[in-house]
Parts: sequence; structure tokens; C-alpha cells
Amino acid sequence: MRALVVDDEPVVRKELVYTLARVAPDCKVEEAENAVEALALLQGAAFDVVFLDIRMPGLDGLDAAAVIKRLPKRPGIVFVTAYPDYALSAFDVAASDYLLKPVTEERLADTLRRLGAGPGTKKPAEQAEHSRLPVVDEGRTLLLRVEDIRFVEARDHLVTVRLFDQSYRFRGPLGECAERLERHGFLRVHRAYIVNPRHVVEVNAFLAGTYVI
Repeated sequence: MRALVVDDEPVVRKELVYTLARVAPDCKVEEAENAVEALALLQGAAFDVVFLDIRMPGLDGLDAAAVIKRLPKRPGIVFVTAYPDYALSAFDVAASDYLLKPVTEERLADTLRRLGAGPGTKKPAEQAEHSRLPVVDEGRTLLLRVEDIRFVEARDHLVTVRLFDQSYRFRGPLGECAERLERHGFLRVHRAYIVNPRHVVEVNAFLAGTYVI
């Protein structure tokens, strides 16, 4: 795998490079200190994934990602930021993942596995078989396929898991559910909602800087 790490803060950039080396020793990593430099590198060489900061001087990460996604050989785009506020905007540029700093080795390994490049990567069929969310329903424990979940919502101490044709409700903290699902690419876009970005078809601006998915 060949990766490009883009961040204007040298210390943060080196930390991610170090973590990548720990998680994927065979990964070839190059660095760029801004989006313009990154785009120049992407024009001249093929990369499998770009780890992209969002808040950078000049061209920011979201604008750079909009250019990257139009490249003939588009690499996977993984945002690495200290701010959760841009998670919805990541949908618009088809980001593969959205990581919050500081990035742990475990979380980074999950990202690489989803990209099909990490240690212990399994075939798609094997991954799907083990991607289940246990839900207790009327005394039974159901193992819901993660890819079938559209979103999860919390209300009045109840958590509801919404599939396309069914819903399952149980008592418990949404945070515990989020911890299980975020490793599969789900995003917590609100204190009461977790969404599966694979099933998002539209994002519209609403009131006071909020969005409707």
C-alpha cells in the first residue's frame, strides 16, 4: 500500500506517519505539508489512500478532496481532524473514513482493513460474516448485519436500530452502540444519531448551520 499524509502541522504529521508504520510496516508513506503540494504529488504518482487534514492554510482539506475524487485513479480519502463538525461534509466528497485526532493504532488498523490494505485483512465474505451488531429483542439476542443498518437513534433512554424493513429497540447507552459501529465506518452526526454513510443519498443545509440527511 502507498499512502500520502497531508497535514500542515509537522508534529501531528509525523505522529500519524509513526502510527502507520506501527500498524502497517509494509506501507510506503509520503508526506505533504499542504493541499497544493499533495495535489502535485497525486498528479505524478498513484496512491492507494490519502490521509487528509481539513483545516489547513490556503486550500483546505475538503476543497482538496473535491479535486482528488475527480482524479482518473482516485485514492481512498480518509479525513484526519481534531474537529467532528465536518463529518457531514465528508459525505459530499465520498470519504472512506473520518478519524478524530489523536488517532489510535486500533482505530487506524480498522480503517486500513476497510480499505482492504491493513494487517489481517480478510476477504469481503469473511468480513461481512463477522460484521454483526448484537441486539437483545424480547429475550432473544439477534445478530444484525452491520451493512443492513441505515441509522441508529436514541430517545428517552431507548436506542432504536433502523433497518430498511424493520426496527429494533432496546434500553442502553448510545455511546456503547457508537463504539461498536464506528469501527465499521458509521458516523455519529448528532448526540442522538449514528448513521451508515453507505446509505446516505442526500445531505441538505438546514437552519443555523445544521443539516438534514
